[in-house]
Amino acid sequence: MIGAADGTPEAEPTAPSSRTSPGLTKRSSSVRRGVVGVALFCSAITSPFLENGLSNHLDGEHVAPVVTSPSVTTSTTALPTTTTGSIAPASTTTSASIGATTATTSVDPAVTASTTALDPQWRTKLSPEYVVADVGCASDLSAAGLAAFFAAPLGAIEGFDGPRIYPLGDGRYLWALQDTFIDYIGGIKSFAHMNYANSTMLIQDGNCFTSLQRGDMTTAVSFEVGTGDITFDHYFWPAGATVRDGKLQMFWMEMQRDPVVGGALDGISLHPKATWLATYDVATMQRLDFQPASNPGVSPVFGYTVVDDGDWSYLFGNSYQQNLALEGGYGNGPHSATKMYLARVPRGHLEASPAYWNGTGWTPDATVAQPISSRFWTENSMLPVVVDGQWVSATKVDGFTGSGITIDVAADPWGPYTTKKLLPAT
Repeated sequence: MIGAADGTPEAEPTAPSSRTSPGLTKRSSSVRRGVVGVALFCSAITSPFLENGLSNHLDGEHVAPVVTSPSVTTSTTALPTTTTGSIAPASTTTSASIGATTATTSVDPAVTASTTALDPQWRTKLSPEYVVADVGCASDLSAAGLAAFFAAPLGAIEGFDGPRIYPLGDGRYLWALQDTFIDYIGGIKSFAHMNYANSTMLIQDGNCFTSLQRGDMTTAVSFEVGTGDITFDHYFWPAGATVRDGKLQMFWMEMQRDPVVGGALDGISLHPKATWLATYDVATMQRLDFQPASNPGVSPVFGYTVVDDGDWSYLFGNSYQQNLALEGGYGNGPHSATKMYLARVPRGHLEASPAYWNGTGWTPDATVAQPISSRFWTENSMLPVVVDGQWVSATKVDGFTGSGITIDVAADPWGPYTTKKLLPAT
């Protein structure tokens, strides 16, 4: 969870609190370098459960976790001026404390080159159905600059996890946030007492960010309401996306709550139920369509993350199983989320029937798909990106129960991926 107000891991909320252009290629590569850095930061602090030593998972063994007390210092800021369908004046974030140190770095000018929207009036075109707010600006787009920015509250947004970043094709980037906690009052120290939305959006324009949510200034509503029956026990989490001809296509994972999990290491009481595909107008962010995905299954979720490269949109697959009790409990590993799969469709056509990687080539038969990576004990949720022609993934080892980050590279999206570095996530 990013932005924990008191520096301690937060459990799930116990009750619902909402109503339920070619010229951009170099810029995109620069931002993606920063995104890899943010992935490291996000991976390091998203574990709400007890941590295990990295070495215990790399050799295939598992032991009882070691109790840790993460320290993430954040500040509480006043709620910015916010209106429905409009934008408040921009503010600039100058510094933020991460743990006991302030993030500083020698910045590569290529990384800090600001990518700005081709249309400076884009905010005025957003659909009036959204509450729109300026949430500040990062000092630069380096990994350290982005990490410092996201370590502090984003306007009223105090915490979130699972960010997904999608280029919108016009100089802007869309950040899809999962499980957002919003403090409309100011000064609330516990996530349990804040507004809660399963999905919220940020739009990045250069170094600055704008938030989009449904609802109003007293009650947050998830950005994607899916089939309209959002409850505390049933909602949608964002997955992969792509943009073509001014339309954003995004996969969504339909999540279903289960009875209480069996043990402390069995994760959280949620599992993916189906995969859906939504279409939005990039200019207004208004939803145009919401239909079951071409492959609506969840074992794995094809489209868990999506990367465009060449003539193809690559759909990486993972079961994203959150409740290990449904698979016999923590001890009954390796679990399904330790396997990463791959499919592909013609670039920008997520509605098309995928072809699946079978270990040596592509097939239309999903039942013979083979994993491109299989490792660890509970989770191997890779989120690859392309940086200067090389595939790079920063992966939290074993998710909730791990205490390390592995950096892997490959020449092709199907691998093989080679681990270049192991980093601690304490």
